[in-house]
Amino acid sequence: MDGIMPLADEIIMKTRIYQGRPQFRRWNATRGYWVDPEWIDL
Repeated sequence: MDGIMPLADEIIMKTRIYQGRPQFRRWNATRGYWVDPEWIDL
């Protein structure tokens, strides 16, 4: 086997401020879709 082969998807946490409230949502960068169906309040 040559090199490194990742076995897990890369999940990135995105954040935003919406109507004065901090929120987050997870993005699957490996497969290109949102992990969470909606934004979650912090």
